[in-house]
Amino acid sequence: MTMKVGYIGLGALGSELAGRLSCVYPVCAWDINDAAMLRLRDRGASIMASPEEIARNSDIVLLCLPRSEDVRQVVFGPQGLAKGLGAGKLIIDQTSGHPESTRKIAEKLALAGVSMIDAAVSGNPQVVSKGEATLMVGGSDVLYERVLPVLTAISEKVFRCGANVGDGQAMKMVNNAMNAACRLGTLELAAMGVKAGLPLECIIEVLNSGTARNPTTEVMLPAIAQGRSSTDFALSLMLKDINQAVMLGITIGVSTPVINAVQNLLQMGANTLGGQARLEDMVGFMESAAGTKFRAGSAGADVVDSRFEDRGASGNAELASLLNNAVTALCETVTYEGTALGFRFGLGLEELSRVINISSGRSAASERILPTLGKQMLQADRQSQLTLAQLQDVAKLAITTGVPTTIFNTVRTVSEATVNPSESFTLR
Repeated sequence: MTMKVGYIGLGALGSELAGRLSCVYPVCAWDINDAAMLRLRDRGASIMASPEEIARNSDIVLLCLPRSEDVRQVVFGPQGLAKGLGAGKLIIDQTSGHPESTRKIAEKLALAGVSMIDAAVSGNPQVVSKGEATLMVGGSDVLYERVLPVLTAISEKVFRCGANVGDGQAMKMVNNAMNAACRLGTLELAAMGVKAGLPLECIIEVLNSGTARNPTTEVMLPAIAQGRSSTDFALSLMLKDINQAVMLGITIGVSTPVINAVQNLLQMGANTLGGQARLEDMVGFMESAAGTKFRAGSAGADVVDSRFEDRGASGNAELASLLNNAVTALCETVTYEGTALGFRFGLGLEELSRVINISSGRSAASERILPTLGKQMLQADRQSQLTLAQLQDVAKLAITTGVPTTIFNTVRTVSEATVNPSESFTLR
């Protein structure tokens, strides 16, 4: 007998996830957006009038909603899933939600004999449509084996991140926090390099050929140089992910100074740019904060400070090397911080290494550090391979060029505290 699959949440990501499933299974779908349902109907899905109707017509129901609170409402609200679910049915939550909230929903469903597992998604709609998304799954052995055929219809890249529901969401939370930190930290340092006189194309070449390589140097900076967009993701959703990471750190007692700095910067961006802003809009926000433009000749681009105009080839090479070292230190610190957050939550180091290094949170630093990271190393000094003097040189250059480097200065502060731990003293 063919398994019947329901899908709720047909946003940019959910519509592609449901579309992949409709190629393999009979799919029925629901969303608050009628146009989204009609588009999926054109791809072969059946349209239902409510979540309750989805539940009555499905063996397995998948959800991809903005927040865990939306999941709770869809499950337990009027005409919600719970009214149509019976014992033995199963929910797969693909929302980038909060693990603890998801676990509470799962516990309540279990009282009625309904199972729940999470399968968070890493990848934009274009990646999902090609079947190349990374799915991060949390759940028991029995449930994992049961949902695996459904998930592999979406992508072959399915990774079990833990035995508890919510473990997949925690993995995605860590991955997204690492991605955001490397993204914004790289942008602020690239802005400093441009304002100091280095062409963006030179910065891209240096960072991608050195130890600073990360998805921002590989994808976003080249897109900026070419005058095109690199992503279509709501700024509010990225801020939500970072808020959850910071709150998780507070809850489980893990210090996340760099992720905190990223959260502050994203919050300032969201407050300034408005509720409809996209993550890509942070490029202009960073340019405005730095008082420069990434692309030479762009309207409003500043003339390079005269102190940097006559530096010559050797000076440019020195500045480029310094920039590479700064981004490398950023990615190293983010790797340790994100890993500590995930590990304290309960994720395994092997799973963290395997998933992060094929997802958007990866960097040359994570690819080098994570495969050999042991539990004891998380408690050890996190001293960068770079010297503190180099990090301080970058901080001085940022002051000289008038570019705020909120994230990088947090990295420098962490390094200073590691190299020169404060000694106790008594006021007399």
